[in-house]
Amino acid sequence: MSETLQTTLAPYRWSAAIEAEIFRDVAERHAPHLAGERSVSRQAAETPEEFARIADHWLWTAGHDSFIVQAATKAGATLFPQLDAQYVLARQIGDDGFHAEFARDYARHHLGHDPIGRIEEVVALHWAALEDLPYRDLYGFFAFELHYELHILARLAHERLTATLYDPPIRSFGEERAAPDEEVHRLRLMDWWLGYYRGLSPEGRVEAAERLLAADEEVQRRLNPYLNTRYERSAANLGTDIIAAVPIYDDFRREVLSRLLDIPAERLGPLTNLAD
Repeated sequence: MSETLQTTLAPYRWSAAIEAEIFRDVAERHAPHLAGERSVSRQAAETPEEFARIADHWLWTAGHDSFIVQAATKAGATLFPQLDAQYVLARQIGDDGFHAEFARDYARHHLGHDPIGRIEEVVALHWAALEDLPYRDLYGFFAFELHYELHILARLAHERLTATLYDPPIRSFGEERAAPDEEVHRLRLMDWWLGYYRGLSPEGRVEAAERLLAADEEVQRRLNPYLNTRYERSAANLGTDIIAAVPIYDDFRREVLSRLLDIPAERLGPLTNLAD
């Protein structure tokens, strides 16, 4: 049994406040100007080129959400015969399907053609990177969810705080519909994990921590090209400041894993960096 992965099991439930606290602490270490409220002014899109840039951003988001729909559907059919777990996944699948369809319609309006083919190409990039990992076993599934629902908050915080180009209707959709939905997904999934993890024996928790870390590392290595592309496109399309993206993402991910495994961050060992 690995001594480095002994857990403390401090009792708590996951919350948006925990997520905000983690990002604030990480930002204070690496980019203090991101630790507070937004200080950068926004410019509403006016030209066709600007609307096309925003549409491109949402096409990639639609691909992300569409992949979640497909991967969570496969995982539900393969790994979760229990009805209560199926409820959690059904909510995620339905919401993300709606988010992707809304983004598709937004892009169709501003590009003048149906972008479904481009969205399918983005989905294919995800499958090429992860293959069967999201539904291979419980740990692959939860590592997939961590990356697609929680680790991504590091980039989304960069966009919320520093992006300079926006379109009010799609921003309202993101803030008033998509973001609350995604928060529900995260809280239910993280609480499910914490309940599962704390229900294991001490030896079982050590094994579970090692297996989840290994799966999370595998997802990170496979997704790194895609994740770096998303940061680069966010900068190009929205004007997002990504200068401190790598240390913030890496540190945010480490702190999330530390909380979910009840292991001090410094005892998790070396992790794959976003820049690797």
